[in-house]
Amino acid sequence: MIGEKKGNVDSDIIFSVMKRLHKDPDMGGVVLVSDDGDYKMLVDYLIEESKFKKILFPNKRFRSSLYRQIGAQYFAYLDDEDVIRKIARK
Repeated sequence: MIGEKKGNVDSDIIFSVMKRLHKDPDMGGVVLVSDDGDYKMLVDYLIEESKFKKILFPNKRFRSSLYRQIGAQYFAYLDDEDVIRKIARK
């Protein structure tokens, strides 16, 4: 194969989450940091299973339009003051 190989980061993340859910059904909720629509099916499933906390979007302008239909309680932006305060290094 000539050229650069593309990683499967999206599928690796999805597989890791599903594997963890399978092995530990009592695990807490998932927080995902991405603006990529590739995770929409995972997000929908986790919401159905009450295993989803939030998706944190790095950029307000470039988040996938696929997330327009999820409720406001399920997303936030990394530059929101409340989010910054919660994840800031102490």
